[in-house]
Amino acid sequence: MTPPPPARRARSLRQRAHDLAVSWDLGGARAPERRSGAVIGVLQVPLRPILTLLARPTWIGRENLQVPGPAVVCGNHLGPFDAFAYGHLLHAAGIAPRFLAKESLFRIPVVGGLIRATGQIPVLRGTARSGGALAAARAALGRGEMLMVFPEGTYSRDPQGWPMRARLGAARLALDTGAPLIPVACWGSPQLWPVGSALPRPRPGRSLTLQVGAPIRAERAEGESTHDAAVRVTGHVMDVITAMLADLRQEQPPAQRHDPRLDPHRPEEGSPASRAVRRRIERRGIGRRDVGRRDAGRRDVGRRRSPLLRRSTFSTPPEER
Repeated sequence: MTPPPPARRARSLRQRAHDLAVSWDLGGARAPERRSGAVIGVLQVPLRPILTLLARPTWIGRENLQVPGPAVVCGNHLGPFDAFAYGHLLHAAGIAPRFLAKESLFRIPVVGGLIRATGQIPVLRGTARSGGALAAARAALGRGEMLMVFPEGTYSRDPQGWPMRARLGAARLALDTGAPLIPVACWGSPQLWPVGSALPRPRPGRSLTLQVGAPIRAERAEGESTHDAAVRVTGHVMDVITAMLADLRQEQPPAQRHDPRLDPHRPEEGSPASRAVRRRIERRGIGRRDVGRRDAGRRDVGRRRSPLLRRSTFSTPPEER
């Protein structure tokens, strides 16, 4: 086999060096809106090798992340390891990992300072200031940044781990700013770090796979209200994520998506469902004992564990339901 000419070999080496610099955010290899900052630059040195050893990640369709300008990345949410899984993918692809994160995390000593220093956006759910998260997110998109959002707003409570009915925040951001939505499906994180466990549980043979889909443009149809457009776009994004997840799992998803609004126990809101919601559950024929049994183990775990492990770490802002 004839070796490549020296000029082509030199170009290949320069390209590899550039790709490496972009991945590790070295020098000025990244555009300003994709820079991760000094804190992530330091943390990546120990974290990336550790995450690679723990998860043995496989990334499919990573080229779909290479879009110019702002974008909203949307992924399914199964457990505590997801934040690391998606952050690792984004950073390796040359993108600063920017999440919408629970405001309570910002009040934790040391952890809160690190989260704030890395440019994450606090979400104050259930307060008069909850709209501030969307305003901050719009400002970040206006600067050309890419945001990571979990449209479900919390860990999936579907019994089989399929995506739930999502909130509308990501679609509203896309409709307001014109930023595309990039769907991502993740599978393998609950085995690496189960919900309720204080630490990851790495074992030989465990792996993590993330598949990135093609960008989706969010546009209102003629005569369509913003709310109706957000509902339609959100449904489409979740359908794409579910289809990719089905491909990764080699399983058939349920015909109807799980609706978390009907769950008697709603840990992302810190309280049980209202009496009106419980009446709707009974009208739909879902037995209280059946649903309670499904959530009993998670409630028991929640009493023994930190609030950080009972609820989703990164979430969407509250939206109309």
